[in-house]
Amino acid sequence: MTEADHACREVVRQHDKDMFLSTLFAPETAQPQLFALHAFACELARIPVLVNDPQIGEIRLQWWADTLASPDRGKGSGHPVAEGLASAIRVHGLPVEALQQMIEARRFDLYADAMPDMTALEAYFGETQSALMQLCCLVLDQPAASSAAQAAGLAGVAFGLARRMCVAPSEKLVPVGGNRADVLSLAQTRLDEARLASKQIPKSLLPALLPLALAEHYLAAARAGRTDVPQWRRQWRLWRASRSERF
Repeated sequence: MTEADHACREVVRQHDKDMFLSTLFAPETAQPQLFALHAFACELARIPVLVNDPQIGEIRLQWWADTLASPDRGKGSGHPVAEGLASAIRVHGLPVEALQQMIEARRFDLYADAMPDMTALEAYFGETQSALMQLCCLVLDQPAASSAAQAAGLAGVAFGLARRMCVAPSEKLVPVGGNRADVLSLAQTRLDEARLASKQIPKSLLPALLPLALAEHYLAAARAGRTDVPQWRRQWRLWRASRSERF
């Protein structure tokens, strides 16, 4: 592994333990590129936490947008995550447009405005979490990746929404005129649909959707008013899902 590979792995280990643990169940040869994708997602998600001024956040997001738009995609930039991502894009021919859309979606997190409606809520997680899962499918098995498009779309919304409603301030996720129960109901519906859709995808792609196994735990915690799911329980659930190939 290169220095950039190690750096990306460490970013994910520190800032997104769910994705770190899930990636460990993927083939070792694919892990550097998977960690690069997840590290990129971590970098975007951390921007609103690190800055108080939305304009500073906009500048940081724009840096990523400009980096991806350049011919070398960040290679030689001195930023380990950008270099790791550049390698993943080059090796697997990943669609840069999907990564750019992830950046655009994250602009929502910089401001206090609530989601306008449920359609916008699903689109947000579709362009962030679902897109990430689909990109991971391309890394794991590019010829088969298109067969997981529906499952990844549903799984990303289910997992992303369930986790955010549990472990992060969730008021701004509740659409105008809606309520928390409506959002949790949407997450449950997408979870049920994702489980059904995941039965149709090749085994080679299952590691990309493995975080879906945690959605039920996060939903239960959110409904009970808890703000965390113990790590040991998450590790056990991921291991069991990996062995049974069922989410």
